[in-house]
Amino acid sequence: QQQQQQQLVLGDDLTALRHDWQSGRLDNYGYLMALNSAAGRSFNDLSQYPVLPWVLCDYSSAQLDLDDPRVYRDLRKPIGALGAPSRVETFRQRYRELLVMGETPFMYGTHYSSPGYVLFYLVRQSPEYMLRLQNGRFDRADRLFASMDETWRNVCSGVADVKELIPEFYDTESHAASALSSRPTYPGSFLVNSSGLDLGRRQNGDTVNDVRLPPWAESARHFVRTMRQALESEHVSAQLHHWIDLVFGYRQQGEEAVRADNVFYPLSYRDNIDWQRLAGDELESTIAQINEFGQTPRQLFTEPHPPRSSSGSRIKPLHLQQSTTTSALTVDSSVVSLSSSSSSSTSSSSSSSSASLL
Repeated sequence: QQQQQQQLVLGDDLTALRHDWQSGRLDNYGYLMALNSAAGRSFNDLSQYPVLPWVLCDYSSAQLDLDDPRVYRDLRKPIGALGAPSRVETFRQRYRELLVMGETPFMYGTHYSSPGYVLFYLVRQSPEYMLRLQNGRFDRADRLFASMDETWRNVCSGVADVKELIPEFYDTESHAASALSSRPTYPGSFLVNSSGLDLGRRQNGDTVNDVRLPPWAESARHFVRTMRQALESEHVSAQLHHWIDLVFGYRQQGEEAVRADNVFYPLSYRDNIDWQRLAGDELESTIAQINEFGQTPRQLFTEPHPPRSSSGSRIKPLHLQQSTTTSALTVDSSVVSLSSSSSSSTSSSSSSSSASLL
């Protein structure tokens, strides 16, 4: 009974958050961070680090018009379904073949969030973590995070790279940037090799130093601020509920996930693991695989997430208001139905350090 009461409290919290977001009292960044926290994601766990979406698709133009819908990524699709139709068909074919073989089918042999991908982005800010993960060495220079445009093109074309972004790309107050680093940070500091790390030389002769930003970005600070403006734009506000459905909602698992081309390796879903059956070496091996591969967030919603109201998307974002700070909600996780405030209890390419089952 006490557990049911706690779940009802969580349901009320999520419903209140949703209403605040829909009305514009809570900005997109704040809402996504709150959902990450409710789903068990934390800056203290690299295997469950907060995940945010790519929202822009133009990292090569000299000028960026945030009023132009063509500069935005399609948030109705997971990263693996972007790009050429032949790419997603490759993933669908894998799913069908595994199904015929009688194995648990999946589309993607890698995940959109894993320790290796987090450290791929943060190698300049927190090099000690990558060195620990890579046995005292940095990854090969050609595999390090070197260019925004190159990274975007890779996640839209490769069969082993479907990673999303992390909060640092949108954090204009540098709260996320200080989570893993004891060094002084500022918005965008994770993109700058301020420590002068020797990150190697690529096969084309280029030395890996600061991340190459889009031509439209004047600096790392300006880049992050522009990314945040894109995240808070009317276009993204009107489409963000689709991405929430994929990552936290009803299209995360089951038949809806299959229809949405959103099925990942079975071990990434906590409901697929019988922890009581595992022991000894098998338990340690399973935990190691999960930590390497990454985890799908706990499912928060079982019905389609409602869109943001058009009036709410025109309200000035909270991150631009000096008197208000948006913070993530710290709550336990559960599954909540959007039809009411009560919840239903449900159990819920670039970096070689990320597991990939090709």
